[in-house]
Amino acid sequence: MAYGLQIFNPSGGVRLDTTDRVVKVHSVHQGVFTAGGQSATVTGITGLDLNDESWSIDVLPISLHISLVTTTDGFTITRGIEDTFLLSMFWKVIIWRT
Repeated sequence: MAYGLQIFNPSGGVRLDTTDRVVKVHSVHQGVFTAGGQSATVTGITGLDLNDESWSIDVLPISLHISLVTTTDGFTITRGIEDTFLLSMFWKVIIWRT
């Protein structure tokens, strides 16, 4: 079964072929930081290799006080101690694969 997008020119030849790849959500990870300086580590993400261009990561919320460091099978997300807000902060990491 083929997936993806193929666009043909008027003479029937392929003008654009995305190599039958579709972006898919691989996994979703989420949690809550209750105060500045906390971190969470997620492991066991089979095959994760950000040197391979078929993987990508989306981190929410977008914040100067959140950092994400990847490992060979997971990541660590950290809320920096410089974040002076005492409110809880929801975080979500979405891992995509094409």
